[in-house]
Amino acid sequence: MSGNTPTVVASSAPLYISNIVIRLDDTSKKKVDFAELNIDSQQQEIRYISDQDRDLSKKFDPAIPVTTEQVSLSVHCYHTTGLFPRKIAVNFPLNRKDILANIVDHDGQRVYKVIRRKLTVVITIRQLQSTSSSILEICPRFRLLVIGKTGVGKSSLIQQAFKIKEVKVDENKRGEADINEEFTAPENERFVVHDSQGFEAGDSMIFKTAKDFIARRRNEPELQDKIHAVWLCLSIPHANGRLLENGVEEFLKSRQEILGDIPIIAVFTKHDVFVSELELEAADSDQYDEAALEQLKVDELDRLCIRPLKEVAGSDILHITVSAKQEHESTIRRLVDLTTTNVETFVASEAALVMMMAQRVDIGSKIKASIAGLASSMNFAGFTMLDCLSVIHKDIIDVWNFNDTKSHLASDQFKELILKDIDNAALPRAAQAFGFGLTVVAAIASILTVLAGPALPIVVPIAAGAVLAKLAYDTYQQKTIVLRRIMTYIVDLTCIMQILFLLAPTGPISPHIIKIAIRAYEGAGKSNVHLAIQSHHVSVNRNGGDHALDEIVRLINDYTIKAEEVQDLRTRIGPVDLRADEEW
Repeated sequence: MSGNTPTVVASSAPLYISNIVIRLDDTSKKKVDFAELNIDSQQQEIRYISDQDRDLSKKFDPAIPVTTEQVSLSVHCYHTTGLFPRKIAVNFPLNRKDILANIVDHDGQRVYKVIRRKLTVVITIRQLQSTSSSILEICPRFRLLVIGKTGVGKSSLIQQAFKIKEVKVDENKRGEADINEEFTAPENERFVVHDSQGFEAGDSMIFKTAKDFIARRRNEPELQDKIHAVWLCLSIPHANGRLLENGVEEFLKSRQEILGDIPIIAVFTKHDVFVSELELEAADSDQYDEAALEQLKVDELDRLCIRPLKEVAGSDILHITVSAKQEHESTIRRLVDLTTTNVETFVASEAALVMMMAQRVDIGSKIKASIAGLASSMNFAGFTMLDCLSVIHKDIIDVWNFNDTKSHLASDQFKELILKDIDNAALPRAAQAFGFGLTVVAAIASILTVLAGPALPIVVPIAAGAVLAKLAYDTYQQKTIVLRRIMTYIVDLTCIMQILFLLAPTGPISPHIIKIAIRAYEGAGKSNVHLAIQSHHVSVNRNGGDHALDEIVRLINDYTIKAEEVQDLRTRIGPVDLRADEEW
């Protein structure tokens, strides 16, 4: 739809008043005393918070639901002319249809303005709110503190976990890193990193600076400003080398006092180097068979790292071994999972969900977060189908958090491509002799083979806005066809997101790569998904939404690319030209 076309909401859709501002013209001789918002038999009084305030305003959190056709606002004023102040009330009938005539802005809000007797009233109406928007208002970025000396591998760790090109962590000379500086990446806006150098002997100032920084952040009132997790990066020592410096030991012994509930994970880095050295020594000695060598790796890691760590920090200290090498991506996945699990338990579920969004290494976390968002955003009574599907769409693409600077995934063109076959169960059947992942790879290989010929754009028919235009007028109802459409849209979009995760984990996203993913899904299981949903008995009673969600989860699980498959599947696909661009 055009950006200038008003989104039409059915008359039964609830309105949510989130803010009211009352402004008096400078030429008026009146003074505003207070205002009353009248909804049915309920009244909301609005008064000045400070004598210095020029405008009378009030923000409603949560927003006030309005289901009646008529709402009124009475602004109580008094004239200052004459011997005695004269009180008057200026009434503003607020007509629902007039409010709905205003365009929804990019933030999902309508702004309604009315002027009467030199008084201007501005009312902000919030539309159906997506779960991801609510979470990101509370916690827009995951805030991570990494601690470790230069050369331990902090930058590589961050690059792999969040799939970014570069980060300045650990680039400063030792002792010069500013822990207060926020390191961010333009291609992934869902995380922020603070860097602390290691606490080596004689560096009491660095230790004190870190303690003071953590204390300040713990006292921040807003979740977004707090530290959500700490990664303590430690190099696996050589032979009988020492794991922990004196300052690190002191920090770990006082971790409860310093950190409180903030999860800290000891990250033993460069595990691949440690393993290679052991294998080389074992090959030279010719004393170990394969089983004995594997046991040696476990025993040496325990002797050099785990036991010394627990002796200082206690047996409950979280720890993990990682390698930032591409072939050892599973170790970064486990670190992400350990972090997310403990942040959810000890910090806040919102911070944990934002970590799931920020990380780009674990496809399983993405799917889990998508389902969690759906479970809390399936109450659509009274809204249009376009409102409902737009909220679902935003929730899902926010979780996957691709490097999509041009917002192609949020475009109407992409939505149209998903919607074009939403009621079609008679699509060509896709053979699926293998799992979903391998079937996707076969479909991609076929597409890339065709693209290797003369340069031709991928053509996927779009319904030229007709579908979205119709959905703007259709009201959500608990009907079988409506529930099936929503189920189909969710599963289709989730499957396409998984394929994009294979093709472009670091981005950038373009119409070209999106259309490859859509075509691959068409060849790998779209018809089977549609047939399964059309064949499924969807209950339209009060619990119908719950039954539909159960079936959505089952289908997503059936058409899931497993985390442990991702690296192998990407290798099978080979390089894909992400720079190729074309029109929709």
